[in-house]
Amino acid sequence: MRLTKTLGMPVLLSLALACGGGGGGSSSSSSSSSTTATTLTYTDPSSGTYRLIKDSSSTSSHLVLDLVGPATSLSGVGFYLTADSSLATWGSVGSGLATSAAFSSPLLKTKSSSGTLQVGIYQEGTTAAITPTTSTVLAQVALDLVSGTSSGSSVTLTAPSGKALILNAPGSSSATTAITITVGTLTAQ
Repeated sequence: MRLTKTLGMPVLLSLALACGGGGGGSSSSSSSSSTTATTLTYTDPSSGTYRLIKDSSSTSSHLVLDLVGPATSLSGVGFYLTADSSLATWGSVGSGLATSAAFSSPLLKTKSSSGTLQVGIYQEGTTAAITPTTSTVLAQVALDLVSGTSSGSSVTLTAPSGKALILNAPGSSSATTAITITVGTLTAQ
């Protein structure tokens, strides 16, 4: 009789754990929270002088973002952007990590490392400055969804303060002017 009681407790404990007892919640709640995202959803910022807005060429897993600014004469733009690299990575746009059709003879340099993208796009040589409108795309970049990202994840996307500038038109009193880039909200759905 003593042997039956000794073996009975571990068997009952094993059955209770196998049926969901003794633990943290039901199996249905853990399966719903592990749904894999298939789309990067971006909401444009509602204000800001220089803004990153969603381009119409974006797809569900390849988000193309346009940098737009005010109507002011300039010869180039340089900036840093950061994104949570465990959820989204910098993707190609055009033939590289950034592009611009605003400059007639652009000198373009990009670098991506650990979720940070550095972009510099400038008029080459002595080509005259451009005078964009508020809808002129100064630069274009892209983000790709990382496979296996959980749906509902908020993706951190920032334009670090002090890491963006424009190259002023020739003859300006200052060669460069610091700018602030406003970004929207980004989630994986």
